[in-house]
Amino acid sequence: MEKITMEQADVIGEVANICIGNAATTLSLMLNHATNITTPVVDVLTNETELQRDDRVLVKIPYTKGLDGTNLMVLQVSDAVIIANLMMGGDGHPEQTDLDELSVSAISEAMNQMCGTIATSMATILEVPTDIGFPLVNSKFKTTFTIPEELCDGSDIVKVTFRLTVGDLIDSQLMQLYPISIVKQILKQEEK
Repeated sequence: MEKITMEQADVIGEVANICIGNAATTLSLMLNHATNITTPVVDVLTNETELQRDDRVLVKIPYTKGLDGTNLMVLQVSDAVIIANLMMGGDGHPEQTDLDELSVSAISEAMNQMCGTIATSMATILEVPTDIGFPLVNSKFKTTFTIPEELCDGSDIVKVTFRLTVGDLIDSQLMQLYPISIVKQILKQEEK
């Protein structure tokens, strides 16, 4: 089984930090609220328990050009509900506490916009044209994809955790999970 060193993981953390920083600006514009995403904490692990929790939303980002594979973003359901509420013209204090069809659609669009920015940033960093497909969203409400095998087969995963704040409405965590296949591709491009 291939392993990821902390030095390699730190490179992924640096790339993720640049990409997600640009995505924070995109999210801020969409929500019309100051949005900050802090410098990440990077871990290497073989199993991520967040993937099994009912209070999480998983967003699968499929790469269609430049990189081959996917990575996952993980956020709390309560944060996703607030983001969806703001996108639909609400005040960020929704009555509902869980996702429904409309809020899943809104959070999908938010993630699509953020991930488009991430792909553009990734293309600039790696100097390789990079595109993504439309993000797929899994939650307790609805499952639209199967978690990629390489994120749950005991292979190394790079977990990048950011602190996410949206005005005074959200103070939480946003995670990105990179399977070893994507890590190797990014590192290979970075070495050029």
